[in-house]
Parts: sequence; C-alpha cells; structure tokens
Amino acid sequence: MRRRGRHNSVGIVLLFLSFVLVLAGCGAGGTAGSQTEKPVFKIGYLPITHSLPLVVAKSQRQEFQHFTLELVRFGSWPDLMDAYHSGAIQGASALLPLALADQVRGRPVEVELLTHRGGDVLVAAPGIHSVADLKGKRVGIPHRLSVHNVLLYEALKKAGVDYQQVEKVEMAPPEMVSALARGDIAAYVVAEPFGAKAVLAGTGHVLARAEDIIPGWICCGLIVNPKWRAQHPEAVKELAKAVADAGVFIDRHRDEAVQIAAKELNIAPDLWKKSLEWIRFNDLAPQRGELETLQNRLLTIPWDNKPGSLLPGRADIEKLVGESAGGVH
Repeated sequence: MRRRGRHNSVGIVLLFLSFVLVLAGCGAGGTAGSQTEKPVFKIGYLPITHSLPLVVAKSQRQEFQHFTLELVRFGSWPDLMDAYHSGAIQGASALLPLALADQVRGRPVEVELLTHRGGDVLVAAPGIHSVADLKGKRVGIPHRLSVHNVLLYEALKKAGVDYQQVEKVEMAPPEMVSALARGDIAAYVVAEPFGAKAVLAGTGHVLARAEDIIPGWICCGLIVNPKWRAQHPEAVKELAKAVADAGVFIDRHRDEAVQIAAKELNIAPDLWKKSLEWIRFNDLAPQRGELETLQNRLLTIPWDNKPGSLLPGRADIEKLVGESAGGVH
C-alpha cells in the first residue's frame, strides 16, 4: 500500500509539472500569436534634400504602429535601384523616371507620394554667364533617366541650344562639386545640397532654378514594391502619411528641420539652409497628369540622338500611382 501511494504521489507531481509546462507553452504561444512581430520596412535613400521627409518622419516617430522603419543609405541611384530590384529593400525615395522605366519593364513598383516639389538648380562655373554658353561644353547629370536630364534638355531648348551640342556626363552627385571646381565640367544639375555646396564655396553660381525651367517641376517620390504593400497595406499607408506630415513640418519649421538634417544626414546646416530656399515639401500627393507630362518629356529627349530611347515604352500611369496616394494631402 505504501509503495502504491508513493507511485501515486510521483505520478501526481509529474502530472502537475506537465500541466505547468503546457500552460507555459500556451502562454508563450499566445503571446506570440496575440502580439505579432511587426514587419521591418526597409526604405532606401540618398543623403539629399529629397530624402529629408523620410529622415524627419523617422526622427519624429521612433515607433510605428504597423511596422519597424529601417532607412538604408546609398551613394548612387544605380546602387539604390539594384537593392530595390533584388528585394534587399522594399521601398525607396527614388527618381520618378526610374519608377516609370520599371513600370514599363513590368517590374513591381508603385509611387505612393512625392517627396518634394521644386528644389534643384542648374549650377555653372563662374565663366558661364547664360545657358547658351553651355554649347560645346560638358555638363554633369546624375543619371540619364533623371529629371535633371529633363531640366537640362528644357533649359537648352529655351536657350536655343541643340541638346546634342552639349556633352552629358553621368556622375554620382558628390563628384560633381569637385569636378566643377577642377574645370572638368562647365555646369551640373543635380539634387540638393550639391548645388548649394558649389554656390557657398564660390566655385559655381545658379544659372537657373528648376521652377524657372519647368513650372510645377517634380522629381522624386516614395516608391514601394506593390507585392509588399499587398501583404502590409496598413504599413504602407502609415508610412505615406508620416512622410507627408513630415513634409508639412519641414515647411513650417525650417530651422528645426535643418537641425534634424544636419544630425541624421551629416550635412552642414548652412548647406541645408541654402538648399531649402529652392524647395518645398507640401502637397505631396502625386497627380497622374503631372506624371504623364514627365513621361512625355522623357520620350522627347534624344539620348544618343535617338528620341524615345530613354524609356522602353509608355508606362501605365494608372497602375503606377499607389493606392496610398489618394489618402495623402
């Protein structure tokens, strides 16, 4: 009888321990199930004024409800777009012409909103006094599929200079300032703050602003992989809203925005202050009409003396504009 009681006692203890372990397991499983880990939303950017709303949004909102934001810095547009195409990042602050080309090629891309309006300048060496003086000269652009190439084309056309009479040099933005100072190029047009850098250094001056060349000019936007958006629609909406809100904040609080930019992007405040004279960050909802106009201009440019060679066809603008765009103001 004693032996049986001892066995019963051991059995009860083991049963109790098993029950405790099961409860612990269910508790752990319940916690994981009820508090699903937020997806990491990786967004690529270049350290330029066009990316400022992204940086400010992350600075202002350390935590997002539907995702964890990770900003990934790149030094050139090709590197950024390679990362986007490979899936290493799910979105980016990118040149709109690159998004148009991706859509034509059938690559997954949507433009959720613009990241700025206006803002860039055509900067020239001291000896260049007008756009007409660029005839026969070398001019730096960041990428053939950039709106800066469009700006150069339109500026030359207005000045009566044939586009083919200017040598276009594709360069990474940071290289342009020193190239102008050395005399390797006569001018360049690129994202800020690289124009302001030459102006403040005295090695260049503003030949024309983007808005002077093309009123209502647009350049970059927040692009997102639509496959990722289909899986995390609320995350994309939340990010688009946060970036749009950050744009409004920048326009209303320039000094605070400059401090955030100087800290997060490691660019001197005086450069930002100069750059922000030429740019605004409100009204970021992309309009299909302005994207269509941009596409038409790209198709007009005779790159390598071949009109229409920059884009492999016409993009479907309706499909290009993301679902989040309608809710951003």
